[in-house]
Amino acid sequence: MVAETPSGLTRHPGMPDSGEVIPGMAHFAGTGPAGKHCGDCGHRGYERQTAVPKWDEVARCYVYGWYRYQGCAKFKGLTGKAGPVISANNASCKYFEDKV
Repeated sequence: MVAETPSGLTRHPGMPDSGEVIPGMAHFAGTGPAGKHCGDCGHRGYERQTAVPKWDEVARCYVYGWYRYQGCAKFKGLTGKAGPVISANNASCKYFEDKV
């Protein structure tokens, strides 16, 4: 028996549904290693530059700061866009890599 999803698409057993998408993840949650989460992944979190520079009196110029953004680096690499912050509790996706 084939079921339909809320979006009207055909639901195939074992395949993720569009309703199971978590914005900002590189792939569907739960498609990675069992028991692993985004918080365990090396792709979660990357460095971003601050939007507004500050004046550095010693260097006598404006400098940008850096901070750690908790989005998915793999998502950014695949799409070229920074996605929203990813929860560390999300089930891992197929691009999961252990933190180094």
